[in-house]
Amino acid sequence: MSEGVRIIRIQQPEYLDVLALRNEVLRKPLGLNIYHENLDHELDAQIFIYQTEGKVVGCLLLFPEAPQVVRFKQMAVAPAYQGRGIGRALIKAAEDFALSKGFSNVYFHARESAIPFYEKMGYSTFSDSFTEVGIPHKKMGRNLAGQAFQLRFEEED
Repeated sequence: MSEGVRIIRIQQPEYLDVLALRNEVLRKPLGLNIYHENLDHELDAQIFIYQTEGKVVGCLLLFPEAPQVVRFKQMAVAPAYQGRGIGRALIKAAEDFALSKGFSNVYFHARESAIPFYEKMGYSTFSDSFTEVGIPHKKMGRNLAGQAFQLRFEEED
């Protein structure tokens, strides 16, 4: 099996590995359990995984939110594989996919501890700090086509 990024859906067997990775990296450290959450909305997700030696070691979920807007959620890289460019590869693959499908604006809620990583990837903060899953986050985003970043759908609600 080759190493690298590919896209799966929740119906595929690798999704169970994605859940285990997200639980280990994103939920357990906060005293939470992903298996107690309602994940029905993930039917709409494109799930980017990074595999090496047949093992899922990174993931990122992409959700279409509005015309030209996608949201990234639940990026996780196994601790033993952090610092190897896996997160960068996942984001690049998700950005390329979004552009190929006509989406140009990306946004997400970033844990404050991860903001420097996302800033290196060209993302900007556009909110004050807020609490999500018990820890501080900020909204971040960018326009992939080099234009002004806009989230029109939030203004319409």
